[in-house]
Amino acid sequence: MPPIDKSDRDFVGLIVRNQAKLRAFIISLMPGVPGVADVLQETNIVLWEKMKSFEPGTNFTAWAFAIARYEVMAHCRKIHRQQSALSDEKVVAEISAQIETDFSEGDEMIESRIQALHFCLNTLADDEREVIQRRYSEGWSLAGYAREIGTPSSSLRSKLHRIRNGLRKCIAARLTSPPPLS
Repeated sequence: MPPIDKSDRDFVGLIVRNQAKLRAFIISLMPGVPGVADVLQETNIVLWEKMKSFEPGTNFTAWAFAIARYEVMAHCRKIHRQQSALSDEKVVAEISAQIETDFSEGDEMIESRIQALHFCLNTLADDEREVIQRRYSEGWSLAGYAREIGTPSSSLRSKLHRIRNGLRKCIAARLTSPPPLS
């Protein structure tokens, strides 16, 4: 086996150090959709194959996210062909652009957003928290969950939209106001 040169080793280090961010990015583009591990693996393969096109000193995370976005879209097309419900490529592109911006803000900002999200989730009513948990933690489709609880899927979709908007506002307010003194 030939020895690995320093540039290859450095590149592998970049991939390894960014695995958690890549995984989180992919999950955020595919909430409740199976195949995150497969997309992450495909992303890693493409990163390795395109290693020579990466310019050291540039933003590796942004470059890797762009590749991951294309892999998510390819996965979505594949699932769509298999008659599964999934958001279209334009929605994925818009969400990924926002998430890339969020990730580029740095680890402290990400941690602040995560803490704000946890706080805001704890302010939800039990039924609202259950909708969020079923949809995002357990991966239920809206149609499947609506059937389970005996409500029209359009009503559940509206409720989920209201909950997400409320969470978005709560997180924004939490990030702009100083934390309460204990």
